[in-house]
Amino acid sequence: MSNAHRRAVVVSIGDELVLGQSLDTNSRWLSERLLERGVRPVRHVTVDDEVAAIAEELVRGARDTDLVVVTGGLGPTADDLTRQGLARAMGEELVEDAGALAEVRGWYADRGRAMPETNRVQALRPAGARCLANANGTAPGLAGTVDGVEVFCLPGPPREMEPMFARWVEPELRPDRAVLTRMLRTMGLGESRVAELLGGVMDRGGNPLVGTTASRWCGDGADAVGGAGGGACCGGGGVGCGGGWRARGTRCGGRDARGW
Repeated sequence: MSNAHRRAVVVSIGDELVLGQSLDTNSRWLSERLLERGVRPVRHVTVDDEVAAIAEELVRGARDTDLVVVTGGLGPTADDLTRQGLARAMGEELVEDAGALAEVRGWYADRGRAMPETNRVQALRPAGARCLANANGTAPGLAGTVDGVEVFCLPGPPREMEPMFARWVEPELRPDRAVLTRMLRTMGLGESRVAELLGGVMDRGGNPLVGTTASRWCGDGADAVGGAGGGACCGGGGVGCGGGWRARGTRCGGRDARGW
């Protein structure tokens, strides 16, 4: 498998997310982990439990990026349709994975229970995909390719998703790359005035990439730098103090640095 990933899309699946009944915390967590490995998330997508919608987003993600990470929709009920969506996107049929079925049965046996027949669906995978073992639940993950792009499907519960990302996805990413970020907090000026003071520093496409975010009490400025190893990243600054420069007239209220 390739480890030359640069851009990723994160897809969260579930009616409860689309309807606002549950908060999607997985996308934020995954984006932080991807940045640490040098992969820049370019889009978060939330999709309802519909096979066509899931497949469409997987194909679109494969077209726009070189890594797709999916969470949710791997349970045993009728509205868990990530398997079917991946199969449609790959153009393949679902097949039963004997090893995955044994693991699901074993999960129940370890707890002195028989596996409900409804859980058998969790052992299905597209013919060209592979199942990813889940040590903390009954839902195996899936790994496949859509139009040559790697797609990882992980369970929705964070206590299952997070260790599975560490076990199955992180090893496929380059260990010598990182996207480093720094957030500088300012006060006393509106976002538009801060942008005026920054001028061309905020032009898109640069390295570092600099942007501002307004909040109720202060305006936050953040910059991001991508590079290989420790020496390839430039030491740019951001809104407020740090990096050898500051926007005149702003007051620095602190910073949140990651990797710098």
